[in-house]
Amino acid sequence: MFDFFGLRKKANKTKILVIDDEPNIVQTLQDRLEMNDYKVFTAGNGKEGLERFGEEHPDVILLDVIMPLMDGLEMLETLRKRPDGQDVSVIMLTARSQAQDIARANAAGIDDYIVKPFDLSELLEKIETVVENRKAAARNS
Repeated sequence: MFDFFGLRKKANKTKILVIDDEPNIVQTLQDRLEMNDYKVFTAGNGKEGLERFGEEHPDVILLDVIMPLMDGLEMLETLRKRPDGQDVSVIMLTARSQAQDIARANAAGIDDYIVKPFDLSELLEKIETVVENRKAAARNS
């Protein structure tokens, strides 16, 4: 009933974890997503991404493939083995467009795969789609 200072809106923001080793891409995504009212967290590699996932429990992960320490596909496979990592939506956002990379990502349970360079409006649409699909699945279970 009461919404002092917009607290309800902030509490309901979709949380997105951006995992990419390119600082310019991370900053651009963070700025654009926050402008579209998302709560954004970042990580520079798959290992750090798993740690941030455990801390923040995001609704959506935007995940690059080629990164140091732990690449995105290895991180995704590790994440999906965790009980708390099976229901998060994952969109691969990568320059890798080879069929074997896409097949491996699909096998690990991604929600979508976008090849860089990407169109921001398309990315925002895909984020909304995966968020709505997860909400619908949760309602039906």
